[in-house]
Amino acid sequence: MSGNDAVIGLIVAMPSELRHLLERVTIEREVAAGPWRDLHLTHGGRRLVAVCSGIGMVNAAAATEHLIATGRPTVMLNFGCAGAHRRDILPGDVIIGTSTVSHGAVHILPSGEDFFPRPEVPTPGDVVREIPMDPALLAVARAAAAGWAPDPWPAALGGPAPVPHRDPVVRSGVVGSADIWTQEHARLDRLHARHQSLCEDMEAAAVAQICQRHQVSFLTIKDISNNEFLASSVLTGGEDVLPWDEVGRRSATLLLRVIGRL
Repeated sequence: MSGNDAVIGLIVAMPSELRHLLERVTIEREVAAGPWRDLHLTHGGRRLVAVCSGIGMVNAAAATEHLIATGRPTVMLNFGCAGAHRRDILPGDVIIGTSTVSHGAVHILPSGEDFFPRPEVPTPGDVVREIPMDPALLAVARAAAAGWAPDPWPAALGGPAPVPHRDPVVRSGVVGSADIWTQEHARLDRLHARHQSLCEDMEAAAVAQICQRHQVSFLTIKDISNNEFLASSVLTGGEDVLPWDEVGRRSATLLLRVIGRL
């Protein structure tokens, strides 16, 4: 797919996610470029450049444009945490994205209902709402996941009470993205019914759109940090929203397995 001299680009939203990668690679140098901190890394003889974008679609798109312009990657990978869109997807599960969808790109109709348009031939300025992953990268990810099991979710963090305990599993499916954290059960059900999405984040679809416009192969891998059907995250009051030691850890592990096969 690419030679050892080719650069693999990595976009991740939060330092708490990025650290799980940095603990297992060699940091060669750091380059400050405006608001960005480009981390030049090596792993298994492969050259990587990682950028921590910050949370959100605009941040992710801007960081991706920057990294493509300066690092010239032949492949772009994204990893980190996400919230489940189905009741049977539990914290610790890993999702290999088969496609991304910008699920917030909706029209709010006079009735108050939302309408998700799917233009058959989008113009260059349109939001590209649904983007498939690169088939070759997807095949590599599935091969890398074969025979691999994500680390168990820590017992100390507890688990959703209505669901029997089980070890995390790897799934493949649609990753939804928007500057929205969805907690309402009915809306989660609608999103899954509309897009067949397994989870939501706030970056992957934006990264995918920029990569598509530059014809850079893209893949996203997510690990589940929360399932709002089973336990509502506390988003106000100053409490920790996510288990910060765990977010991104399992997706980083699979990501490195993928890189080892590229």
